[in-house]
Amino acid sequence: MDGVTLAQAYYALAAFLLLAGWLIVTDAPVLRSFRRSKTATYFLGLVAIAWFGWWLMNIPEADLAGLPRMPVVAGFIGASFLTFIYMPDFLSVRALGVIMLFLARHALDAGYRQLPYSLLDASVSYGVLILFGFWWACSPPVFCRQCDWVLATEGRRKVVGGLSLLLAVACVVQSFRLA
Repeated sequence: MDGVTLAQAYYALAAFLLLAGWLIVTDAPVLRSFRRSKTATYFLGLVAIAWFGWWLMNIPEADLAGLPRMPVVAGFIGASFLTFIYMPDFLSVRALGVIMLFLARHALDAGYRQLPYSLLDASVSYGVLILFGFWWACSPPVFCRQCDWVLATEGRRKVVGGLSLLLAVACVVQSFRLA
């Protein structure tokens, strides 16, 4: 995703927030089954591994500290695939956290030095993607507790889902201002 424009970053953030908001507001059953879903685990896990592998193949040589690229890539991808065997519990939540961190990285790269247009981008990226991405990747049971708490009442669902939808609309509006 090198060369992503700030408008494209806003579209990606909006898509992510729209999906999250819609799932929360509609009390989608997938939010309750997602944490242990084999399908979600394999899909999100493979997306995260592919994105990470692509990133490793495209980083500058200097960032590899003089190590040969292919053994590094093979080692990290191999270790990533081993998580399906040795750490399968809540792997869908961990993979979601990793994807959120990758999305935040690309959004922040697109907005770098583009103030004030990138303020919303930075706020969403840091406030939502990085905070929750790290938190959920490090401790997936927190995702489960937060999900259960938000989905426990209709009022919480409307507030949290509505906030996500509102942020998505703000991202779309901001992207139109940049286009």
